[in-house]
Amino acid sequence: MAVTAKNGKYFYAWSKILPDGSFYLPDQALQEYDIHTDSNVILMSGRNTAKGFSVVCKELIDNSPLAKVFASLPELLNFSIPEGQTISFKERIFCWTYLSRDRYIRLPLETWKQLDLVPGDKLLSLRATHLAFNNLADGPFIELAKQVRGMPVYE
Repeated sequence: MAVTAKNGKYFYAWSKILPDGSFYLPDQALQEYDIHTDSNVILMSGRNTAKGFSVVCKELIDNSPLAKVFASLPELLNFSIPEGQTISFKERIFCWTYLSRDRYIRLPLETWKQLDLVPGDKLLSLRATHLAFNNLADGPFIELAKQVRGMPVYE
């Protein structure tokens, strides 16, 4: 169950990066962004503003402000680079990974390191834009989310 915080931000859940590199993506976020399990997803880092990543809805890229960025990364959009391998472009890190039926993504530990994250980090999943939802380890919404009671935690 997602929660709306005082400032109108919409929080889905907390999830922890597991020792094997697994990370749970909340079902409500996946439903809202029409992202299906048993498929590939694109991850994108922020612009040095928050520790974490966004899960991008590939079907919405063409109509977004980031369309030109993604047009420069065809190997990402057609999943022709190895799963979990990162590409740096315009101050961001991109990669793709498989979203399993159990709603977990699994990244190599090196990829987590490139995203400035490690197993054990607990990230907040929250609504971001029409294109993506965020999973953040720090930033202004973390303290606000810590005050919210009843939010799911996946470990």
